[in-house]
Amino acid sequence: MNDDALVFQGGTLVSMDPERRVLEADLRVEHGRIAAIGRGLPTDNATLVDARGLHVVPGFIQGHTHLGQAIFRGLAEDRELLTWLRERIWPLEAAHDAASAYWSSMLGGADCLLSGTTTIQDIGLVRHMDDVLRAVVDLGLRAVAGKCLMDEGYGVPAGLVEPADAALAEARALHSAWHGAADGRITTLLCPRFILSCSTELWRGVVALAHELGLPVHTHLLEHPSEEDEVRARLGMGQLEYLDSLGVLDTQLSVAHGVQFDARHRDCLAGRALGIVHCPSANLKLGSGIADLVALSATPGVTVGIGCDGAACNNDMDVLEEVRLSALLQGVKNGPGRWRAEQSFALATIEGARLLGLADKIGSLEVGKAADLVVLDLERPASFGPAGVAVYDRIVYSAARDQVRRVYVAGRERVRDGVVLGVEPEALRRRPAEEIRRLLPRAALG
Repeated sequence: MNDDALVFQGGTLVSMDPERRVLEADLRVEHGRIAAIGRGLPTDNATLVDARGLHVVPGFIQGHTHLGQAIFRGLAEDRELLTWLRERIWPLEAAHDAASAYWSSMLGGADCLLSGTTTIQDIGLVRHMDDVLRAVVDLGLRAVAGKCLMDEGYGVPAGLVEPADAALAEARALHSAWHGAADGRITTLLCPRFILSCSTELWRGVVALAHELGLPVHTHLLEHPSEEDEVRARLGMGQLEYLDSLGVLDTQLSVAHGVQFDARHRDCLAGRALGIVHCPSANLKLGSGIADLVALSATPGVTVGIGCDGAACNNDMDVLEEVRLSALLQGVKNGPGRWRAEQSFALATIEGARLLGLADKIGSLEVGKAADLVVLDLERPASFGPAGVAVYDRIVYSAARDQVRRVYVAGRERVRDGVVLGVEPEALRRRPAEEIRRLLPRAALG
């Protein structure tokens, strides 16, 4: 038997292809890719997966995560963004060592996988990024990731401040070591944290390195009103104007949040491409507001994806919850009917892939694409739907992580019935708890 070959039999395929086909069909996987879709596919030399009564969907894509914050869950409650960072998150991140960074990333990555996430874009840590990426590889995730870049800022601990040239040199070294690793599942990018923690020198270096190596750039932008106020007080201009003045908008740029994006920013874009990752739970938790997805998706050049952000501001990595919130909140923001469930599902599939520049590889069930797949059981009381109810409505408004039966990345099974395969469950419970106990004295929180 060919260990690489799988045939999913008898399921309903939610393809997210250009025609948005929903098919009663089989799906064959060979060598980690989708080899065929149709009825009665050959099963020779293949492992059979019984998908009768189940839905097979593209693996979910989170455009913004912080795996390094997973062990900080519950340690930074009831604060607005800048206070949250300065009083809790930055001191905690500065206290990481190699072991805590690895086990936090294992915990956060497992949380992602269990809700069907197969690809993440992670903004990383200032230090110990090799350990974050080692966890990603050990879990079998697909990731676009880079080290977090910070070289200044009010309230930034000394342990997170690196000279711009040293930070960029390490980003270059990480690219050399990790880009294309794990059979191509790992790709690298540049992650300046946000304007208030990065000097003009660092931003200029990011732009130069992005163009030299052909790397995308990912940062936080237009998240909380207080952020824009502080940037204007310091620099005399708004965030997007500042990045435009440094050439950042001329890179392959994606940003997390974009809650404060408005007509002025659309004019500043001037038709250039920008990815915006919607993080509804984090936006609500930190009091940042509700991003206007209707306006964002109608802006020329803008692609919208979705992400859980981090467990310290969410407080979980359940992408299905984010998809549901994204749809519900647009009813509040714009009125019912202005945003459809299918659009929210696309944020976590094909639009998320487009935002990462990976739409030719992932995001839909199409022959030739990577076999990143999720098998959902919608035949539960919570997601019952009479004949004729759109599958997108059933998934977006009703599905939850406990309905994720199986998860595959590049054709390899990573989750089965609520268990992350290849990871010792006891270690995943014990080691993060041990590491946060060791980390907290180092962080010396007030």
